[in-house]
Amino acid sequence: MKLTSLGLMAALLVGVYAQAQTQPQPAQGREGREGREINSQVAQACKSELQQLCKGEKGQQAEQCLKSNESKLSSQCKGAISK
Repeated sequence: MKLTSLGLMAALLVGVYAQAQTQPQPAQGREGREGREINSQVAQACKSELQQLCKGEKGQQAEQCLKSNESKLSSQCKGAISK
């Protein structure tokens, strides 16, 4: 009985380990999690620009929107984007 329990526990651990190895890993850096959130410094520095120029845009689309409207951005926002 102990041997059966031990075997079942080992099989469970192997299954959990195998599943953990196949889970997609999040992207690193500026595009962090799914949804590709923009850098928090950019979001803070460009808060009003995001609301005015890129309303409803999220993540990478918001960052692209800011870059395409560069001439309309504050110097603080431009500085945050260039980092």
